[in-house]
Amino acid sequence: MRKMDRTKQLFSGNMDAAVDKLLSELSFKDKTKIANMSEVDLIKLNISYGIYVRNEFRLWANDSLLASCAAYAGVKKISPEQASYIIIKELWEKLQNSNVLKVIK
Repeated sequence: MRKMDRTKQLFSGNMDAAVDKLLSELSFKDKTKIANMSEVDLIKLNISYGIYVRNEFRLWANDSLLASCAAYAGVKKISPEQASYIIIKELWEKLQNSNVLKVIK
């Protein structure tokens, strides 16, 4: 894929497209690890993985993705840090409903 096409793809996405892209890139091991996290642990994940999400989708300048995340959250304006958390939480929720292995407690 040409560099310009990749940039255009990153900037034209919505939250669902971002989550689907992340799901396609994660290994089964990482999917399983995230699926087995508690919702409280997602804040810790946003500290590390959130940096990757913010950089990968260029959230500081990706107005369409920020608007999509804000609409999902039901707010008018959202920061890149908040948007990355929303994306990670939606990723986690999709994994909760998938066929990845979950630890039975």
